[in-house]
Amino acid sequence: MEIIKLKHISNFRDLGGIKTQDNRTIKKHMLIRGKALTKLSKHDITKLKSVYGLKTIIDLRCTKELKEKPETKIKDVNYLWMPVSEEGILGISHEKRIHSFKSLYMMPQPVDLYRDLVSNECRTNIVNILKTILYLPEDQFSVVFHCTAGKDRTGIIAALLLSFLGVDRDKIIKDYLFTNKVFRFKANMAYIGLILAKGDLALSKKIRLSLLAKTEFINASLLTLETDFGSLDTFFKESLNISDEEKEMLKNKFLEK
Repeated sequence: MEIIKLKHISNFRDLGGIKTQDNRTIKKHMLIRGKALTKLSKHDITKLKSVYGLKTIIDLRCTKELKEKPETKIKDVNYLWMPVSEEGILGISHEKRIHSFKSLYMMPQPVDLYRDLVSNECRTNIVNILKTILYLPEDQFSVVFHCTAGKDRTGIIAALLLSFLGVDRDKIIKDYLFTNKVFRFKANMAYIGLILAKGDLALSKKIRLSLLAKTEFINASLLTLETDFGSLDTFFKESLNISDEEKEMLKNKFLEK
């Protein structure tokens, strides 16, 4: 895994270099996870295209997030809007309206949100996103997939891709938790700000927790799918409608020999 340093955008990393359980390595400059590309400098664009071979962007944000902060369009890069949910989700999406003080009190627990993100309509959308990434022609890589902060929706897509490719759970969680290196300061500042503004310790702790990545959050998503399908392997086989042979062909596209 490689941190990609951009001028105005953090929480960008290449999943290349991560080892699978059978000691293969994910190819570099194919799968890149990040946050919204709303403040890209010319230098950032040049770096993503020339160094990392950026060819495709998949935007996971909802309709209102997209309208409030439009994506920076990049010449000769294919842009796909594939929202996990077309409507805002309190505690997950980042459009302005649902993050009023009043709404914060009603925010569900993160574990429940992570279960919901792999259920019902969201599950259907996630499956379509996975199919799109896995079946992209090789000349359309690298692909950047991102939401607003690059933590929740992006974290789930990354975890499922890594699992599909054969990465063990500990490494999947390690990648997910890396986001805290970027967001811990922001979470602590939000905690202090809410204490000063509202004097509500319980709310302040709740908001701080929602801004962090926690093992139990990503496990809630993965365990929901394992419970519903028996295993993640069965989830991939049934939802993607692929044979064992086709799965191996897809893995070979992303893994070093």
